[in-house]
Amino acid sequence: MNNSTFSKRAFTSAFLALTLSTLSACDFDIGKDGLTINEDDSVRYVDAPGTTSPPAETADCGGTTSGVNWGALLNENCPKLSDYNLFADSTDPTRNPNAGGIPYDLSTPLFTDYASKYRFVFIPEGEKATYSEHEAFEFPVGTVLVKTFAMPADTANRGQNETIIETRLLIHRENGWVARPYYWDSEADASLAIAGKSVENMTTLHNGQTLTFTYAVPKASSCTSCHSVVPLLQGSEDQRQPIFKPIGPKARFLNKDFDYEGYIRNQLAYWEEQGVLEGLPESLSEVSKAPVFSNAMDPTLLSPEALHDAAKAYLDINCAHCHRSELTLPEPLYAGPAGSSGLQMEYNRNYEDDPTRFGTCKTPVAGGSPDYPLGDVVPGAADMSYLVFRMSTTDPRHKMPELGRSTVHAEGVALISEWINQLPDAACSP
Repeated sequence: MNNSTFSKRAFTSAFLALTLSTLSACDFDIGKDGLTINEDDSVRYVDAPGTTSPPAETADCGGTTSGVNWGALLNENCPKLSDYNLFADSTDPTRNPNAGGIPYDLSTPLFTDYASKYRFVFIPEGEKATYSEHEAFEFPVGTVLVKTFAMPADTANRGQNETIIETRLLIHRENGWVARPYYWDSEADASLAIAGKSVENMTTLHNGQTLTFTYAVPKASSCTSCHSVVPLLQGSEDQRQPIFKPIGPKARFLNKDFDYEGYIRNQLAYWEEQGVLEGLPESLSEVSKAPVFSNAMDPTLLSPEALHDAAKAYLDINCAHCHRSELTLPEPLYAGPAGSSGLQMEYNRNYEDDPTRFGTCKTPVAGGSPDYPLGDVVPGAADMSYLVFRMSTTDPRHKMPELGRSTVHAEGVALISEWINQLPDAACSP
């Protein structure tokens, strides 16, 4: 199966819970399978008072279906990934989605410890996503965004000898989006991991160097850290709640070719052809296009314009889900969780309009280090920029992003460092 191998680490059955503060943004879910996430940091099955045993398998979870188990996806927190029947071979979540599923890729992906990522979108028959110029598409109820993470033995040979670690689901249910992480605790299937999972001694060979680290499968409650936009509160009576949103499927990151088993087609055009996307401009030249990032890319060889574009795209996908505020957000007076910090790095934000928004000569308002007094970004001096330090460390007090990585993305650091070194001098430049 795609030359992949599976981790056989023991799975911890005791789950932590979503806290009340995140339930409003993520979800509080009791499906017909009886799974409820409780305030007291436990997961219980509530099929009878005082019991903690799992319920009997139902027709919705684990039942035989001829295709995707849409009913379970919309209503159940199934204990096994295979219960949803998303893939023709339930042991291989990297290819062959069942009807309704389309593979996709992003031109500039979010970095996660050099893992390979296999992405699919499942949209119910007859339904369509709606194109957005700058934001993630509007997806209909029933949509499932699937992302599987696999660690290659050698990053030079992706797709070969990979350890499949986790599969994350974002499911658009009637009451909004919910996140469901599944950990591959056996060769046969992945188990629901509401509390996440720490996978120790994960290794990969990258550029001839063996990296060993603890890989973190996120808790479901961690979804709000990346996937929510929050209200810019307008007073004590402002009771607006965070809004959960997908991050990756934006037109600028999808506007690239993809190999659909020998049929090479622009992804946006393909989605339209398959009848799952509406509102796409007549000409793809009208659609924003983020550059393709590759670890093999040498940023010192890029033109100034290409370097600036590549850096903005990298900061957008890795940082701007938190570091953003208003601009093209359709919800007025909303921002990313770190949008009020003044560091706002959206791809569609013009650097020249206000370089401070990208950190130029801006004093950090969180974290901070006396070794970096000149600002987050010091044009001409990447080694004096707090932003580069935060990208280059794994110290939890300083690292950015805070979640999603246990290693340093050396190529990302090189790109942002070169960009900073080539920025025009500013007041804080040495």
